[in-house]
Amino acid sequence: MSDGRVIGVISGKGGVGKTSITVNLGIALKQMGKEVTLVDADFSASNLGVYLGRYDHPVKIQKVLHEEASVNQAIFRHPTGVKAITSSNEINQVEPNTAKLRELLETAAKDSDYVLVDCPPGLNATVENIIESCDELMIVTMPTQTSGLNAAQVIEKAKQLHKPILGTVMNMVENNPEKELVEREVEMMTESHILGKVPYDPEMKEALFENTPLVLHNDLSPAAIEVRRLAHSLEGEQFNEPKLGKLKRGLRKIKKNISR
Repeated sequence: MSDGRVIGVISGKGGVGKTSITVNLGIALKQMGKEVTLVDADFSASNLGVYLGRYDHPVKIQKVLHEEASVNQAIFRHPTGVKAITSSNEINQVEPNTAKLRELLETAAKDSDYVLVDCPPGLNATVENIIESCDELMIVTMPTQTSGLNAAQVIEKAKQLHKPILGTVMNMVENNPEKELVEREVEMMTESHILGKVPYDPEMKEALFENTPLVLHNDLSPAAIEVRRLAHSLEGEQFNEPKLGKLKRGLRKIKKNISR
Protein backbone atom coordinates (compact mmCIF):
# COMPACT_ATOMS: atom_id res chain seq x y z
CA MET A 1 0.00 0.00 0.00
CA SER A 2 1.11 3.56 -0.66
CA ASP A 3 1.63 6.28 1.96
CA GLY A 4 -1.77 7.77 1.11
CA ARG A 5 -4.93 5.92 0.09
CA VAL A 6 -5.27 5.62 -3.69
CA ILE A 7 -9.01 5.36 -4.30
CA GLY A 8 -10.43 4.83 -7.77
CA VAL A 9 -13.81 6.52 -8.18
CA ILE A 10 -15.52 4.51 -10.87
CA SER A 11 -18.92 3.89 -12.45
CA GLY A 12 -20.42 1.38 -14.82
CA LYS A 13 -21.78 4.07 -17.12
CA GLY A 14 -21.26 7.75 -17.79
CA GLY A 15 -23.51 10.54 -16.62
CA VAL A 16 -23.90 9.39 -13.01
CA GLY A 17 -21.89 12.25 -11.48
CA LYS A 18 -18.62 10.44 -10.89
CA THR A 19 -16.39 13.48 -11.53
CA SER A 20 -18.60 15.71 -9.41
CA ILE A 21 -18.36 13.26 -6.51
CA THR A 22 -14.57 13.03 -6.95
CA VAL A 23 -13.99 16.79 -6.89
CA ASN A 24 -16.42 17.66 -4.10
CA LEU A 25 -15.32 14.74 -1.93
CA GLY A 26 -11.70 15.77 -2.39
CA ILE A 27 -12.43 19.34 -1.31
CA ALA A 28 -14.52 18.11 1.64
CA LEU A 29 -11.56 15.99 2.81
CA LYS A 30 -9.24 18.97 2.35
CA GLN A 31 -11.57 21.04 4.54
CA MET A 32 -11.03 18.38 7.21
CA GLY A 33 -7.30 19.03 7.08
CA LYS A 34 -6.35 16.16 4.76
CA GLU A 35 -3.89 16.45 1.89
CA VAL A 36 -5.72 15.40 -1.27
CA THR A 37 -4.61 14.88 -4.86
CA LEU A 38 -7.20 14.49 -7.62
CA VAL A 39 -6.15 12.58 -10.73
CA ASP A 40 -8.08 12.64 -13.99
CA ALA A 41 -7.74 9.19 -15.56
CA ASP A 42 -10.94 9.50 -17.62
CA PHE A 43 -8.94 10.03 -20.80
CA SER A 44 -11.85 9.85 -23.26
CA ALA A 45 -14.06 12.36 -21.40
CA SER A 46 -11.78 14.38 -19.15
CA ASN A 47 -13.84 16.85 -17.14
CA LEU A 48 -12.02 17.13 -13.83
CA GLY A 49 -10.51 20.48 -14.84
CA VAL A 50 -13.98 21.74 -15.76
CA TYR A 51 -15.37 20.84 -12.34
CA LEU A 52 -12.42 22.64 -10.76
CA GLY A 53 -13.57 25.83 -12.48
CA ARG A 54 -12.24 25.21 -15.99
CA TYR A 55 -8.77 25.28 -14.49
CA ASP A 56 -6.04 24.48 -16.99
CA HIS A 57 -2.49 23.32 -16.34
CA PRO A 58 -0.01 22.89 -19.19
CA VAL A 59 1.41 19.51 -18.12
CA LYS A 60 -1.24 16.81 -18.49
CA ILE A 61 -1.26 13.24 -17.21
CA GLN A 62 -0.56 11.91 -20.71
CA LYS A 63 2.86 13.60 -20.74
CA VAL A 64 3.81 11.78 -17.55
CA LEU A 65 2.54 8.43 -18.84
CA HIS A 66 4.56 8.93 -22.02
CA GLU A 67 7.63 9.88 -19.93
CA GLU A 68 7.74 13.40 -21.40
CA ALA A 69 7.35 15.04 -17.98
CA SER A 70 7.67 14.18 -14.31
CA VAL A 71 4.78 13.60 -11.92
CA ASN A 72 5.71 16.70 -9.94
CA GLN A 73 5.53 18.81 -13.10
CA ALA A 74 1.97 17.61 -13.70
CA ILE A 75 0.76 18.18 -10.11
CA PHE A 76 -0.50 21.67 -9.33
CA ARG A 77 -2.08 23.26 -6.29
CA HIS A 78 -5.63 24.44 -7.02
CA PRO A 79 -7.04 27.53 -5.24
CA THR A 80 -9.40 25.22 -3.31
CA GLY A 81 -6.37 23.70 -1.59
CA VAL A 82 -6.46 20.30 -3.27
CA LYS A 83 -3.71 19.21 -5.63
CA ALA A 84 -4.61 17.86 -9.05
CA ILE A 85 -3.36 16.22 -12.22
CA THR A 86 -5.61 16.92 -15.19
CA SER A 87 -6.01 15.17 -18.53
CA SER A 88 -5.81 16.37 -22.12
CA ASN A 89 -8.97 16.80 -24.19
CA GLU A 90 -7.11 16.19 -27.46
CA ILE A 91 -8.55 13.30 -29.48
CA ASN A 92 -5.13 11.71 -30.01
CA GLN A 93 -4.62 11.46 -26.23
CA VAL A 94 -7.69 9.36 -25.35
CA GLU A 95 -5.81 6.04 -25.20
CA PRO A 96 -2.44 6.64 -23.54
CA ASN A 97 -0.17 3.86 -22.37
CA THR A 98 -1.16 3.23 -18.74
CA ALA A 99 1.85 1.05 -17.88
CA LYS A 100 3.31 3.89 -15.77
CA LEU A 101 0.04 4.83 -14.04
CA ARG A 102 0.71 2.89 -10.84
CA GLU A 103 4.10 4.55 -10.50
CA LEU A 104 2.47 7.95 -11.03
CA LEU A 105 -0.17 7.29 -8.36
CA GLU A 106 2.41 6.02 -5.87
CA THR A 107 4.43 9.21 -6.33
CA ALA A 108 1.32 11.36 -5.80
CA ALA A 109 0.44 9.33 -2.68
CA LYS A 110 3.78 10.04 -1.00
CA ASP A 111 2.65 13.58 -0.15
CA SER A 112 -1.09 12.93 0.15
CA ASP A 113 -3.51 11.37 2.58
CA TYR A 114 -5.84 10.61 -0.32
CA VAL A 115 -5.36 10.25 -4.06
CA LEU A 116 -8.78 10.20 -5.70
CA VAL A 117 -8.66 8.84 -9.24
CA ASP A 118 -11.48 9.85 -11.58
CA CYS A 119 -11.74 6.63 -13.61
CA PRO A 120 -13.41 6.10 -17.00
CA PRO A 121 -16.83 4.43 -16.99
CA GLY A 122 -17.42 0.97 -18.41
CA LEU A 123 -15.08 -1.96 -18.83
CA ASN A 124 -12.23 -2.32 -21.28
CA ALA A 125 -8.51 -3.04 -21.14
CA THR A 126 -7.65 0.55 -20.18
CA VAL A 127 -10.21 0.60 -17.37
CA GLU A 128 -8.89 -2.73 -16.06
CA ASN A 129 -5.36 -1.31 -15.99
CA ILE A 130 -6.60 1.73 -14.08
CA ILE A 131 -8.48 -0.46 -11.60
CA GLU A 132 -5.34 -2.50 -10.98
CA SER A 133 -3.36 0.71 -10.39
CA CYS A 134 -5.61 1.79 -7.50
CA ASP A 135 -5.52 0.48 -3.92
CA GLU A 136 -9.29 0.40 -3.51
CA LEU A 137 -12.44 1.39 -5.37
CA MET A 138 -15.49 3.52 -4.71
CA ILE A 139 -18.43 2.83 -7.01
CA VAL A 140 -20.76 5.66 -8.07
CA THR A 141 -24.19 4.85 -9.44
CA MET A 142 -27.68 6.26 -9.78
CA PRO A 143 -30.81 4.55 -8.38
CA THR A 144 -31.84 3.16 -11.78
CA GLN A 145 -31.86 -0.36 -13.21
CA THR A 146 -29.33 0.40 -15.95
CA SER A 147 -26.90 2.20 -13.65
CA GLY A 148 -27.22 -0.54 -11.04
CA LEU A 149 -26.57 -3.31 -13.56
CA ASN A 150 -23.54 -1.50 -14.97
CA ALA A 151 -22.21 -0.88 -11.46
CA ALA A 152 -22.63 -4.57 -10.67
CA GLN A 153 -20.53 -5.45 -13.73
CA VAL A 154 -17.71 -3.16 -12.58
CA ILE A 155 -17.83 -4.64 -9.09
CA GLU A 156 -17.69 -8.17 -10.49
CA LYS A 157 -14.62 -7.26 -12.55
CA ALA A 158 -12.99 -5.65 -9.50
CA LYS A 159 -13.54 -8.84 -7.54
CA GLN A 160 -11.92 -10.85 -10.33
CA LEU A 161 -8.93 -8.52 -10.10
CA HIS A 162 -8.91 -8.93 -6.26
CA LYS A 163 -9.36 -5.20 -5.77
CA PRO A 164 -10.93 -4.06 -2.47
CA ILE A 165 -14.27 -2.24 -2.82
CA LEU A 166 -15.12 0.43 -0.26
CA GLY A 167 -18.77 0.42 -1.27
CA THR A 168 -21.24 2.24 -3.48
CA VAL A 169 -22.34 5.86 -3.53
CA MET A 170 -25.88 6.44 -4.80
CA ASN A 171 -25.99 9.80 -6.57
CA MET A 172 -28.88 12.02 -7.71
CA VAL A 173 -31.31 10.29 -5.36
CA GLU A 174 -34.84 11.74 -5.37
CA ASN A 175 -36.22 9.42 -2.66
CA ASN A 176 -39.14 8.40 -4.83
CA PRO A 177 -39.50 4.59 -4.66
CA GLU A 178 -42.15 4.69 -7.38
CA LYS A 179 -39.62 5.70 -10.02
CA GLU A 180 -36.20 4.72 -8.66
CA LEU A 181 -34.47 1.90 -6.83
CA VAL A 182 -34.26 2.05 -3.05
CA GLU A 183 -31.07 1.52 -1.07
CA ARG A 184 -31.73 -2.17 -0.35
CA GLU A 185 -32.34 -2.92 -4.04
CA VAL A 186 -29.06 -1.28 -5.05
CA GLU A 187 -27.22 -3.21 -2.34
CA MET A 188 -28.67 -6.49 -3.58
CA MET A 189 -27.95 -5.67 -7.22
CA THR A 190 -24.35 -4.64 -6.64
CA GLU A 191 -23.63 -6.93 -3.68
CA SER A 192 -21.95 -4.01 -1.94
CA HIS A 193 -22.94 -1.77 0.95
CA ILE A 194 -24.05 1.82 0.43
CA LEU A 195 -21.43 4.35 1.48
CA GLY A 196 -23.66 7.35 0.93
CA LYS A 197 -26.81 8.68 -0.71
CA VAL A 198 -26.32 12.04 -2.40
CA PRO A 199 -29.65 13.65 -3.29
CA TYR A 200 -30.50 15.23 -6.61
CA ASP A 201 -29.67 18.89 -6.09
CA PRO A 202 -30.43 21.63 -8.68
CA GLU A 203 -27.67 23.70 -7.10
CA MET A 204 -25.14 21.28 -8.58
CA LYS A 205 -25.91 22.60 -12.06
CA GLU A 206 -25.76 26.18 -10.80
CA ALA A 207 -22.40 25.54 -9.14
CA LEU A 208 -20.99 24.07 -12.35
CA PHE A 209 -22.27 27.07 -14.33
CA GLU A 210 -20.49 29.38 -11.89
CA ASN A 211 -17.28 27.28 -12.11
CA THR A 212 -17.34 26.57 -8.37
CA PRO A 213 -17.46 23.11 -6.72
CA LEU A 214 -20.75 22.60 -4.89
CA VAL A 215 -19.25 22.23 -1.40
CA LEU A 216 -17.87 25.76 -1.82
CA HIS A 217 -20.79 27.18 -3.81
CA ASN A 218 -23.22 26.24 -1.04
CA ASP A 219 -21.92 24.09 1.79
CA LEU A 220 -25.44 23.83 3.23
CA SER A 221 -27.06 22.42 0.09
CA PRO A 222 -28.45 18.88 0.58
CA ALA A 223 -25.93 17.30 -1.80
CA ALA A 224 -22.98 19.17 -0.26
CA ILE A 225 -23.97 17.99 3.21
CA GLU A 226 -24.08 14.36 2.08
CA VAL A 227 -20.69 14.64 0.37
CA ARG A 228 -19.26 16.05 3.59
CA ARG A 229 -20.88 13.17 5.48
CA LEU A 230 -19.18 10.76 3.06
CA ALA A 231 -15.81 12.42 3.70
CA HIS A 232 -16.24 11.98 7.45
CA SER A 233 -17.21 8.36 6.87
CA LEU A 234 -13.95 7.72 5.00
CA GLU A 235 -12.10 9.13 7.99
CA GLY A 236 -14.15 7.06 10.41
CA GLU A 237 -15.47 10.22 12.04
CA GLN A 238 -18.97 11.18 13.13
CA PHE A 239 -20.55 13.88 10.98
CA ASN A 240 -22.55 16.50 12.83
CA GLU A 241 -25.43 18.01 10.90
CA PRO A 242 -25.18 21.81 10.54
CA LYS A 243 -27.32 23.44 13.20
CA LEU A 244 -30.44 25.09 11.75
CA GLY A 245 -29.30 23.91 8.31
CA LYS A 246 -32.73 24.10 6.67
CA LEU A 247 -33.37 27.56 8.08
CA LYS A 248 -29.99 28.85 6.92
CA ARG A 249 -30.57 27.38 3.45
CA GLY A 250 -33.90 29.15 3.28
CA LEU A 251 -32.40 32.47 4.32
CA ARG A 252 -29.63 32.13 1.73
CA LYS A 253 -32.18 31.42 -0.97
CA ILE A 254 -34.19 34.52 -0.01
CA LYS A 255 -31.05 36.70 -0.07
CA LYS A 256 -30.08 35.29 -3.47
CA ASN A 257 -33.53 36.02 -4.92
CA ILE A 258 -33.48 39.56 -3.53
CA SER A 259 -30.02 40.22 -4.99
CA ARG A 260 -31.32 39.21 -8.40
